Amino acid sequence: MSVDDEIPAGIGTIAAMAVHVDASLPVHPLTVDDLAAMVAAGILGEDDRVELLDGVLIEMSPHGEPHMYAIRRFTALAMPAVAAAEMELSPQCPLGVRSPISQPEPDFAVIPRTPRTAKPADAVLVLEISSSSRAIDLGVKAAVYARADIPEYWVLDVERRELIVHREPRDGRYSSVRTLGEHDTSRRSPSTSRCRCPSCSESWAYARRWQTGVTGIAALPADSPQKIGDV
Repeated sequence: MSVDDEIPAGIGTIAAMAVHVDASLPVHPLTVDDLAAMVAAGILGEDDRVELLDGVLIEMSPHGEPHMYAIRRFTALAMPAVAAAEMELSPQCPLGVRSPISQPEPDFAVIPRTPRTAKPADAVLVLEISSSSRAIDLGVKAAVYARADIPEYWVLDVERRELIVHREPRDGRYSSVRTLGEHDTSRRSPSTSRCRCPSCSESWAYARRWQTGVTGIAALPADSPQKIGDV
């Protein structure tokens, strides 16, 4: 039997052969360089929906309509504010997190303006839109972003209609985690003490504008959304 005969038809990349691994088994971690080499060799396709987290290739959840709706709404809401702050919105792109074994692809990252040939890094705000990926978003991804010292990380759960706001990264975890529901009207201003961007006041100005529209995005359909306002 030839090698081609042994591979089921339609399976062309490693992403199509995702498996669950026993957590007790020792695993050799992949690196960001390994991932790039796999893409260059054709082992992974550029469009395969996988991301590297703590040395393991994770299969990304498929996008349902609520997820896509949230992406469209956030894009429309964020673009003018990000442009006014002279920063960039990086949607669903690989993000540098100062780790040789992690390269997440968040739904959104707000980053300083980056040269065309450079990989986005040093995000001031990361957003994941969550439904079936909630455990990963609140677990390993939160740890990866905290270790990268990203000052603000949001998880928008479109199923539970809530926003989980992570702040104050310290020792590989976020020391401040708040869950905001559909009718939350808390008005605490974000802290800028750990923000590395050159213009903190402008950054948090557009961050607050994002938060104003979060509940309208999470509520599907958004007939008469209550505003969360400033977190």
